[in-house]
Amino acid sequence: MLAALGWAGEVLDRGRIRTRHNRSERLADLAAATGGTHYLCGTGGTRYLDPAPFDAHGFSVLPFHTPVDTEDPLWCWARHASSLWALSKIGPRDLAGRLAALREAHRLGAPL
Repeated sequence: MLAALGWAGEVLDRGRIRTRHNRSERLADLAAATGGTHYLCGTGGTRYLDPAPFDAHGFSVLPFHTPVDTEDPLWCWARHASSLWALSKIGPRDLAGRLAALREAHRLGAPL
């Protein structure tokens, strides 16, 4: 799916990355090992995630919420469907474009 969306990154073997055992520490260690600058967290994760390990690595945890534009079929069902649904519904090119637009809007500080 990532290749279909134009992702050209590298797949890393988690077993070769040194991580701690606490789940927040482990996620922060994995994000840091991949060169992360922020960690996007959905509403479920925000209930348990400890931001301190991320702060220690120098990046913040950002809450992710789908846009409130319910006219767009991509976001209308996003909280109830998987990324594979979105890929099959609108195709890889359109999905990649919409995700890029959302990323840019977020970067510019637009309300989502």
